[in-house]
Amino acid sequence: MQAVVGDHAVFFGFDLSPAARTGCLGFALHRVDHTENESYWMSSFKTFRSVVPNPTSTVIYATNEQPVQSMWWGDYSAKPAHAYTYKVVPVYGTPADLAVDDTKSISLDVSTGDPTTGVHGIYFNRGVAASQAYATKFGAKPSDLPPALQTEAMTWLSRGLHEAMLSFIVTDASPQLALRATAYEFTEPSVLAAFAQAHAAGADVRIIYHAKPGDNQTALNEQAIATAGLDPRILIARHHATIAHNKFVVRATRAAAGTIAGEQVWTGSTNMSKGGIFGHSNVGHAVRDGAVADAYLAYWAELSTDPVAGPLKTWVSANSPFDPNVHDAPGIHSVFSPRTDLAPLDWYAHCFTGVAAAHITLPFGMDNQHFEPAVEAMPPGGPLRFVMLNKQDDHQGIWSRDHAIQVAVGAEGGPDVLSRWAQETLTGFNDFVDFLHTKILLVGVLGPTPTVISGSANFSEASTTSNDENMLVIDADRDVADVYFTEYMRIFQHFYARWWATKLGMSSPAGGADTESHSFLTEDATWQAPYWNPTSPKSHERELYTNQVANDI
Repeated sequence: MQAVVGDHAVFFGFDLSPAARTGCLGFALHRVDHTENESYWMSSFKTFRSVVPNPTSTVIYATNEQPVQSMWWGDYSAKPAHAYTYKVVPVYGTPADLAVDDTKSISLDVSTGDPTTGVHGIYFNRGVAASQAYATKFGAKPSDLPPALQTEAMTWLSRGLHEAMLSFIVTDASPQLALRATAYEFTEPSVLAAFAQAHAAGADVRIIYHAKPGDNQTALNEQAIATAGLDPRILIARHHATIAHNKFVVRATRAAAGTIAGEQVWTGSTNMSKGGIFGHSNVGHAVRDGAVADAYLAYWAELSTDPVAGPLKTWVSANSPFDPNVHDAPGIHSVFSPRTDLAPLDWYAHCFTGVAAAHITLPFGMDNQHFEPAVEAMPPGGPLRFVMLNKQDDHQGIWSRDHAIQVAVGAEGGPDVLSRWAQETLTGFNDFVDFLHTKILLVGVLGPTPTVISGSANFSEASTTSNDENMLVIDADRDVADVYFTEYMRIFQHFYARWWATKLGMSSPAGGADTESHSFLTEDATWQAPYWNPTSPKSHERELYTNQVANDI
């Protein structure tokens, strides 16, 4: 048993000796929360059909009675800065008479991280409005809920992201604070109000916003600005960008002479809009490092002149040069766009198809000029790669033919697709990108020298040479890697279950019978077979999550 521990999530990999495999029906999972003095068996949805033949969507079952039949599992209900003890017990016997023997158990003590301290504060929103948890807790999209329940639903969807974004803007606002921001979607009233609050407290606030003439997003931004009554002196319209796609805020110290020095930067994929914060999956990432903040500050200053493409590309390429050897070294590196070359994009493709396991999110599909050829050139049977998509890619069949590439696609479910599950719904906040909006690439993330790439830029030519964009490249930071990995797997497992259930339902000649059979636990130990079949990706995943985790607990 090994654990990867983030801030809001703990991911486990299990393994069994040949002797322990015989007759094993799954795992019972127990958690002690030492911070809140709670102790209980964790729960799951699936049941043995012979024991609970007609489960309902509103009931979950303790795993010491209905065990987990998987060689990995994630606790996505963990809380930041908490101390936990997890116990995992292999379960034997029969479905009607389980043997949960503590003498065969393994326990691990872990402590989750605290995003409010240290260099990095990483905040993922829930990103799973289409979920059983939301469906059973709230029952309808936020706009259809009564006010009190709507507020509770929005807090649940934010999962701390909204609160952290507002805090970054308003905390310690005074004449000694300077805020330098740039936004693509600049429409969420609470965020505009936070900037106004900081400005009213005397902070030096300047905001660049996407204002390309004739663009629909420009109209939405200007309407929100007018409604909020923002002081026009703090606003800079970005007219000359192809897409002013950045979403970052720099906090800086303002000296009496008016000079400013960067202290922190808030960046990531989260637009300052209702859909960005509460809807599709996003991340906000605060970096509390003066040198990184200064790099963003210099980039912001160049953007503030509203340059046309040519001079800006020249400036970015000169002041944010890309050297794979430098960006592959330990530390925090920034990559800005637009630029004159495609070196970062080629490097991202090289990283994804290299010698280490890799995880990527592709909201708009896989780039077929850089990524796709590199994927097709990979020898079969290499390290596992994981791909998350907002919707099915046009070329998905080409590059997912190798089982070493595992794919999850955004989907929602309900009783018509997922048997007994409750009908799921989306928030209605996102018209174009319903499920996934993060731009993340994780390379060797479970090993001793992980690389985390995250920011506003999609892995595409347009995001490299046309749009205003920024990316962080964070090397050899295990704490950052653990947060990103546990959150990636939270979303991946969520999407994967719904996507494949949908495919099963569509392909079932019995109108859903195949999906129905997958809704129950296997009544004997044959559930284990794929996890030890060398041709199955499940076997390689079992090895990845146990034998290939760098152990620093």
